[in-house]
Amino acid sequence: MVRNLRAESDRMHALACICRTALCVDLFAKESVRRGQKPLPGTDIPSLFEDVRIKDDLNSVLSKSLFREELVASLVESCFQLSLPLPEQKNSGTESRVIGALAYGTGYGALNWTESALEVVEVCRPCVMWDCDGRTYAIDCYLKLLVRLCHIYDTRGGLKTIKDGASQDQILNETRLRNLQLQLLKDLREVHTPRICARLIWSIAEHFDLEGLDPLLADDPEDPLNILIVNMQKVLFNSDASAITSNRLQDVQAVLLCAQRLGSRNARTGQLLSKELEDFRNNALADSVNKHQCRYILQIIKYVTAHPERRWPGVGETSGDYPFSHHKLTVQFHEASAAQDRKLEGLVHKAIQELWRPEPSELSLLLTKGIESTYLKVPPKAHTLTGSSDPCYVEAYHLADSVDGRITLHLKILNLTELELNRVDIRVGLTGALYFMDSSQGVRQLRNLVSQDPVLSSVTVGVSHFERCAFWVQVLYYPFYGSRNVEYEGDYPEEEAQVIRQKHTPRAELGEPVILRCQPYKVPLTDLLSPHKCSPVEYFRMWPSLPAILEYTGTYTYEGSGFKATAAQQSGASPFLSGLKSLSLKPFHQVCSHLIRTVAGFQLCFAAKTWFGGFLGMMIFGASEVSRNVDLGDETTTMMCKFVVRSSDASIMREIGSDVQGWLDDITDGGVEYIPEDEVKAAAAERLRISMERIALLKAAMPPPRPPKPEEEEEKEEDKVEDENVKPKGPSTLSILTAEEAEHRALQAAVIQEWHILCKEKPMAAN
Repeated sequence: MVRNLRAESDRMHALACICRTALCVDLFAKESVRRGQKPLPGTDIPSLFEDVRIKDDLNSVLSKSLFREELVASLVESCFQLSLPLPEQKNSGTESRVIGALAYGTGYGALNWTESALEVVEVCRPCVMWDCDGRTYAIDCYLKLLVRLCHIYDTRGGLKTIKDGASQDQILNETRLRNLQLQLLKDLREVHTPRICARLIWSIAEHFDLEGLDPLLADDPEDPLNILIVNMQKVLFNSDASAITSNRLQDVQAVLLCAQRLGSRNARTGQLLSKELEDFRNNALADSVNKHQCRYILQIIKYVTAHPERRWPGVGETSGDYPFSHHKLTVQFHEASAAQDRKLEGLVHKAIQELWRPEPSELSLLLTKGIESTYLKVPPKAHTLTGSSDPCYVEAYHLADSVDGRITLHLKILNLTELELNRVDIRVGLTGALYFMDSSQGVRQLRNLVSQDPVLSSVTVGVSHFERCAFWVQVLYYPFYGSRNVEYEGDYPEEEAQVIRQKHTPRAELGEPVILRCQPYKVPLTDLLSPHKCSPVEYFRMWPSLPAILEYTGTYTYEGSGFKATAAQQSGASPFLSGLKSLSLKPFHQVCSHLIRTVAGFQLCFAAKTWFGGFLGMMIFGASEVSRNVDLGDETTTMMCKFVVRSSDASIMREIGSDVQGWLDDITDGGVEYIPEDEVKAAAAERLRISMERIALLKAAMPPPRPPKPEEEEEKEEDKVEDENVKPKGPSTLSILTAEEAEHRALQAAVIQEWHILCKEKPMAAN
């Protein structure tokens, strides 16, 4: 049934609910079995895949269904949520009853969730062989959970025994994990997505027990180590370097790291890998970096072989981390499959976070933390759409709902005449990406409008994609509507009874309407965005790979050095960004938590997503307002700042670039004015000309150079200086630093100062 839900957000929410319930029921069933009850059928994880369609989908390699990826990803991410400790909450209202009962009614230990997670990785094993047109998110999720479980049970250390203090359950689970690793090794031959091959090798090799292998099977091709090395060889000598099918650079790096760690752990493995690395080193497929790396690994293996009694310090314990998730890579691939992966990840994470750890509602925040400005939203500003002399006054504001992708236009209609208007029609037209839910929504008929009595009306529309859109309101009022016209002209017996009845009944006349055309109500582009919370590291890794880019320059006015600026500084207001203040109220996430205040300038980073999944990043660069020499008594002055916007989709940039001034008005409430590139270049040339003239004047005013003295006179003067007891000069106040060095030092000082301020604020906030 969930498969047939068309809306992605609904489908994800339903999947998250099902996966959470299945995991909780599975844990309850296992707990009840431990207490001596009989196991109930249909309470384990494999029963989720009992349906024939779901099972066929899971085991099919070339299925084009996206639903199976959603199901596996939701199930795995739910396992990770189950592994986290429950949040400490004063009121348990937002906490789910199921999770609450699970936490307090059963033995909620650290290893309880791993039994259910083990069933998940066993039943979802066929996913590593899927061909998903280059998509890897669901398989990455699966491998991440597999690595975490191998780390928890320490599969590299081999099977534990009762003598080691292991329980029966732990021995059973470790045996199941080892068997799963052996099955995945055999599946390596059938992996269809080349990017996954190296990731699967890494996931198994990092956690495989090499010491527990049978030395008598060393020459057997079915030996796990031989299978592993054959597949590593395939990756190293794979000549297909196209980015769509494989990421050769990353795959080779992963395999070489595996070779280094495997060869350092086991002598036989080191011997086998030495031959492969020598072959790869002498092959044309290896670049200079890979050749040096192979030489380094071979030296390590040689050292380990020669000194078996010493432990090679480069081999650490397993970390339980999976380093191939796309937000951990330095490059974000922007082909269609990677974009689909990012979109799917965003949908799954959002649905699971809303279900497992919902953010508290605004009402509960207001009740617990009191009325603070950060929790109170600014009420929408109403715009007047009609002229001053129109008989009907129309005012409008809108509310946007990003969850359902809808915008509601609220209208207030006021009859400004002294008469009662019997009928007024409001027609609403749409441009851009808006569409009516119902065909009759565009017309509102209002009757008997009393003078000076406001009437409220609203229209709700859907938004199909990221595009500029507007409402066009038209008011039609009928001044002669409702006048009765009754005709009595005698009896006409020769006519039919129906005609007589029509003539004798009074009828209301519609009359000609008076049409009032209103100003269009434009919906800001920013209302189709929502803030995307991400760390600075993730932001700066994603930034260079966003394909669509737009750069433009804007100017804004700020208070200079007069009375207003002094008053602003005394009140504690920052002299920075006075024209960009309204950005904090827009649906952007400010990536850096604080501004670096330097003498040279500032840089701001914002991240947002469209309602439809596209990523939008924006950086603003500007010179510091306090660095300008504006002590001329001016109350205001103009600052220039550079905007750089990048996005994952070219259509987003086209929409913003089609009206840059409109976009600037949307994000800064009209505080910044767009400057075309020609004017920017002309202003820069003018500044250069003025500075060159000043330099020329300074050079002209300098005294002429003194002619060089003869050597005898110079020697006499030096002797005089030596004879005189002159005090040594103090340090000069003139800076010998270049502009770049001075700016770098200022940046360092500002960062340290900002850090000290933040450290002081933290204990105060904690108190």
